[in-house]
Amino acid sequence: MTGSLTDYQITTLLTSEVIGHLGCGGNDQLYVVPIVYAYDAPYLYSHTHEGMKIALMRKHPNVCVQIEQIDNLANWRSVIVWGKFEELRGTEAEAGLQHLKN
Repeated sequence: MTGSLTDYQITTLLTSEVIGHLGCGGNDQLYVVPIVYAYDAPYLYSHTHEGMKIALMRKHPNVCVQIEQIDNLANWRSVIVWGKFEELRGTEAEAGLQHLKN
């Protein structure tokens, strides 16, 4: 597919998929890794354990997530969401996890 997606198509893509690719990094180091996510506008929620991506995002919170929906080689859609990493704790973290369970 060539062209641009409408806001409705973007929202539909973000809500219908559950796997994206997180891009993060800093200091000449880039890191791209698949993640499971939930979308509740305007936020993407994800969960992970301590590791390279958490260390990078704590130090450099600017991130992007790329999500695609592929029907076949001629019909596909892709969205890149730009934002800032925000680490949730306590009751906010518990509420965020609920998005991933639904």
